[in-house]
Amino acid sequence: MKKTLLLIAFMLSAPSHSEITMNDGHDPEQKAVIPSVSLKTSGDPESDHRIIFIHGSPGNKEAYDDYLGHPALQDVDLVAVDRLGFGQSKTPVETSLKKQAQALLPLLQEKKKTLLVGHSLGGPIALQLALLAPDYVDSLLLIASAFDPKLEAPKWYNYMADTLLAKWVIPDDMIRSNEEMMVLDSELQKLAAQDWQALTMPIVLVHGEDDDLADPNNSLFAKERLPHANLKMLKDEGHFVLWQNVPVLVSQINEMIASAQ
Repeated sequence: MKKTLLLIAFMLSAPSHSEITMNDGHDPEQKAVIPSVSLKTSGDPESDHRIIFIHGSPGNKEAYDDYLGHPALQDVDLVAVDRLGFGQSKTPVETSLKKQAQALLPLLQEKKKTLLVGHSLGGPIALQLALLAPDYVDSLLLIASAFDPKLEAPKWYNYMADTLLAKWVIPDDMIRSNEEMMVLDSELQKLAAQDWQALTMPIVLVHGEDDDLADPNNSLFAKERLPHANLKMLKDEGHFVLWQNVPVLVSQINEMIASAQ
């Protein structure tokens, strides 16, 4: 399929312009305004390798502080984001996975080999970003992520939190998170309808066997659609493996960076 080119201007630490290859039929003549996201950076900005960390729901870029400050990762350009609606990204909540991913497109640069790391809801957003711009994503690390629409239908507590009374007492970030959860199954259906097998870059799926927030079968669902992906089910780990087993994930990140040399 012929790919269209979309020129996106985005300011990071210095002005830069990146030409992003899209494969979703976008018309380059349509001037869509892409909301900017707040970033937290570390490591070596001059490195040929970039890691983009995408948090879950709720969350913020500080969720990856253990990685941004990890001594073993300082030779790489590290970028953690506040997704639309969270942290310092001054936007309303955005429940569309595709629009969340589109907001991250300007972070992709042709000159950098990019690893996307997504935890929880950050996983399907990372996958969607790779589907939008596969030529600019070199590898994916998807941790404790939600993929199966049938497993992610709203729960009773989501419906309860969606009432006016509950919204008076629930913290704002939890209200925004619940808005995402209320439509997550339909958003995952849209994601599942796309051609995942078009992604040929290295992909690693990591899931704790004891995860009671994102059913481990989510990663089995993804593995079925990504036959070449490496699935790692971790014993005695739950949904918060991102923080409870940093050494294992840093080792996995460095292994993926090394293989992309």
